[in-house]
Order: sequence, then structure tokens, then C-alpha cells
Amino acid sequence: MKKTILLCFSLLLALTGGCSMSISDKYTTKYNNTEAVKPKDMNPKDLPQVPAFQNEKTREYMVSTKEEEPGYYVLESKLKGFRMLFPADAKYLARRSSLTRKNKESIGFNSYDKDTNVMFDGHVTFYKEESFVNEPETMPDIVSGKNDYKGEYKKSSKKNTDIYFAKKKDIFEDIERKYNYSYSYFGYVKSKEEDNLGVEFAFTFGCKNENQPCSLDEEKAKNKVEKLINSITFLIDKKEK
Repeated sequence: MKKTILLCFSLLLALTGGCSMSISDKYTTKYNNTEAVKPKDMNPKDLPQVPAFQNEKTREYMVSTKEEEPGYYVLESKLKGFRMLFPADAKYLARRSSLTRKNKESIGFNSYDKDTNVMFDGHVTFYKEESFVNEPETMPDIVSGKNDYKGEYKKSSKKNTDIYFAKKKDIFEDIERKYNYSYSYFGYVKSKEEDNLGVEFAFTFGCKNENQPCSLDEEKAKNKVEKLINSITFLIDKKEK
């Protein structure tokens, strides 16, 4: 199983070259009045010179050219169901993304840091009006099955969301490679204001080139994931009842 996981991850690498307002509320309200011309309609020469904007498909999700935090901009789903921080150096992955109906949307993306030789793979799936999101046994089982995980989830609560978080380290002892491990973080974010509304997430960090030094740091990887999932905001929550 571990060998299969590493091979799948290797294939992925080969194919991709002090304020009362909460963090999530900030991403909902700050860009209600953004520039008249959306990033996707602008000349690439006038956009930030980072993959998130220079990649045609990725910039379709970008809300504004303004950097929200150093190295991060704001992404909005095509269904306009949620917003979250998005790494400036990340690119959209078409083969891992889909918009199949009005209540489900998947967005895949990744990035590669040449200085550290670390590859980052991200995948988020938005669910609307799906009853299993609210079921305390079903949703964890779904996420665990996709990530070959048998442990528990750590739950944390914010003003408008509950976050279920798990992590694991895979060591591929049957592979002759110095950097034979990866860190994975996965779980889901559920709305506390709307029933059957949530975002499933899965993030993996690994070393891309086996013949180069790799600076994969577990704490830095975890901090990055926490930044992303804590920024998830459900826009539907803000509609007037």
C-alpha cells in the first residue's frame, strides 16, 4: 500500500512541472468591493508575477490582485460557495478539479519550491446541501477512506465553523530513496450556520527530486495547512435569511 501511495505521489510530481473580526470574516467582507476588472480579465503583464496569476486557469479563481498576507492571495470557488487563502506559487490542476453540479466543486492545485525541493499538493472539495456533511460518523469515514487513515480527528471550533483535522507521516521503507517519506494533512470544515455545508481538504508534502537535498520540515508544513484551513469562509452563510 505504501509503495502504491509513493508511486501515485511521484506520478503527480512528474506530471506537474488584534481585531474583533475573525480571519474568515475578513476574507468574506474585505473584497465585496474589489476592482471593477477581475484578475481573469486583466492583461497578464499587469498581474502579480507569480504562478497564481500567470497561470491562466488559476487566475480565474483569484478574487483580487492584492496580496492578503505575504505569499498568499484570496481564492473564490466557481460556485461562489467559499473563499480561502491561496499560495502565490501554486497552480490549478485541471485533472484533479471538477464542477459536476451546483452542490459540489473540487479544486486541485500544487506548488514546488526549488530552494527546498519540497512539492506541495492540495485538494479541496466544496459540498452544499449534502446531508453526510452533518453526520458525525459518515463524514470522517469518507475522509479516512480516501486517505488510508484509521485514527481520530482533532476538532476545533471558530465563530462560524467546526474544523476536523488529522495528519500522518508515510515512510516508504520498500523504496530505495533517501527522502522516502511524506506528510499528509486532511479533514473537513463544516459550517455552524448552514446545515449540510462543508469543505473537505487534503494536503501532502514530499520531496520531489531524490538526488537533491530536501528541506521538508513537518512543523512548517503543518503551519501552512492550518493557515489555509483556518481561512476557509462560507459565503452562503452571509446571505440574508
